Amino acid sequence: MAAGLIGAIAAAPELLKGIADLVDRFVPDPAQKAQAVLDLQKLVTDREVAAVQAAADVAKAQIGVNAAEAQGNDRYSARWRPTAGWVCVGALAYQYVVAPLLTWATGIAGVMIGAAIPAAPQLNMTDLLPVLIGMLGLGVQRTIERTQGVPGAMPGGVKQ
Repeated sequence: MAAGLIGAIAAAPELLKGIADLVDRFVPDPAQKAQAVLDLQKLVTDREVAAVQAAADVAKAQIGVNAAEAQGNDRYSARWRPTAGWVCVGALAYQYVVAPLLTWATGIAGVMIGAAIPAAPQLNMTDLLPVLIGMLGLGVQRTIERTQGVPGAMPGGVKQ
């Protein structure tokens, strides 16, 4: 929603220019022309202010949801980030450790029994690696905050 509001704000100057050109063509009196352009500018400005206020309201509502979620005792909703991290780590371990070893072992077993055993399936890591890298980047930032003693970065909000 906020992206649409930002796009509308960005498009407003071009829209205003187009309407001002129409006013310039169809309103012959210079005083009426100037007043019409001022009215249009006020209208666009009011719309921009309303769009920015709406985006701020959405951000405030999201902050409230985030605060309520952080204070909850539900282990899953409070711990969704570690869950996503474990999923990424599990996929990484499977793709680069388990799958190659499984393929190797089934290849040996296939030769021993004289049958073709299909290779272990491969995962598309191009979807998972950005998530994992982003989470690790946030982890590094968190570590920097903790080593620098940023208030609230330590468990329990204790400063080092």
